[in-house]
Amino acid sequence: MKPIKQTLLLSLLLFSFTAYGKLTYKWLGISGFVLSDEKTTLVFDPAMTRVGLLDFLPFRTVKTDEDEVDYWLSRCGVKSIDAVFVNHAHTDHVIDAPYVARKFKAKLYGSSSVINVGLGQGLNNDQLQEVSDGEQWKVGAFTITAYLTPHSPHVLGITLMDGDITSPLKAPSSAWNYRAGDTYSYHITHPEGDLLFQAISRVDEEDTLKDLKADTLLLTIANRASSENLIKRFKTTGAKTVIPLHYDNFFKKMKREGEIDLFWGVDMEEFKASTSEKAAEVKIVWPGYCEGVGI
Repeated sequence: MKPIKQTLLLSLLLFSFTAYGKLTYKWLGISGFVLSDEKTTLVFDPAMTRVGLLDFLPFRTVKTDEDEVDYWLSRCGVKSIDAVFVNHAHTDHVIDAPYVARKFKAKLYGSSSVINVGLGQGLNNDQLQEVSDGEQWKVGAFTITAYLTPHSPHVLGITLMDGDITSPLKAPSSAWNYRAGDTYSYHITHPEGDLLFQAISRVDEEDTLKDLKADTLLLTIANRASSENLIKRFKTTGAKTVIPLHYDNFFKKMKREGEIDLFWGVDMEEFKASTSEKAAEVKIVWPGYCEGVGI
């Protein structure tokens, strides 16, 4: 074989081992989503099991609804998962993470509280990775960096179920045992595009994310201080696309058909009007559950 043909063949072989497909996002409800480049699949904040208001009554316990989780992962076309990242340890972010990691033999990343949820629900140390501020990991062609971003207060300056989970948390357990722990946002870089998953719905004066750039911003909008406050993040990242998160009613079971149940007081119309007026250059995308969005 002539040298030029050998070089061409080697290049094609190398490309076949390193090539990846288009980066795709699919919403799993609340702040959960699947991110895949067809070679590597990441899942963030899987909480397809919904914990209702009555589940917070004394003597009630909660656990993963495996049938519900399996349904939504199948509907989203998830066949493999390489890593699961969680931003904090409240039920609406972490409840299904151990099951998803165990099912796909994936590693679970999160705070010490998230790790204790995983330990209590059957994951071994090899499947667990505690995160810290500024720490970075490589998963396939993705590079994920964690940034400590304290949870916003729920009401009157109070964060419900605050504090840490200090020992392995078995399931079923009281929903009140799912304490927030540290909260992390994640900056995700990939050859096909960079994303910022901002885990809180406010831009604070001590803005730890102010220097991060991203093509796509994944932004929780429930319990926001104001839409104008969140638009600050549009500007700092230079994002061309914003995908809102955490606006569906996480106390209700995910609807398989029809309109999404909105969380009380989220006021999506005001958010749409404010972003249209003050950030018209940014594309706001509102996908349904498991609807693919190219990044």
